[in-house]
Amino acid sequence: MAKVVLSNLEEAKAVLRKIIESDRVSSPNWPVFTIMSHCAQTIQYAMTGYPKSKPKWIQNTIGKWVLGKFSRQGYMSHNLQAPVPGSPPIENTGTAKDGIKILLDTIETFETYKGDLKPHLIFGNLNKEAYNQYFAMHIADHISEVSY
Repeated sequence: MAKVVLSNLEEAKAVLRKIIESDRVSSPNWPVFTIMSHCAQTIQYAMTGYPKSKPKWIQNTIGKWVLGKFSRQGYMSHNLQAPVPGSPPIENTGTAKDGIKILLDTIETFETYKGDLKPHLIFGNLNKEAYNQYFAMHIADHISEVSY
């Protein structure tokens, strides 16, 4: 599995549309449905609020530094089996295609969302453009372990 690099959600949607066409989609750790649902959940929380957040001083110091590092290098690397803190467990109740559809629908919802965005649990306040880049990097990191 090669490292996937995505810089925006348009690129992410193109890769997801390619993956959804495959009959052989797998991942060595989380089921693909869970991966895609997790990525969708993260996007949804930007619109509804994250269940738990780091203190503001961490968001405004370490969080900003880490996000800046990810942005400069063009990709992120994180624990691919870590759930969003405070979120309910994601039940593996669907196929890879179901999970991809959920993620694509959530991306569309985010792209047309006109309300205030909630602070990221680690990176703090992000505008839509910064969230777009972060979500693309987050999806890319997870897709890097998906075979299709």
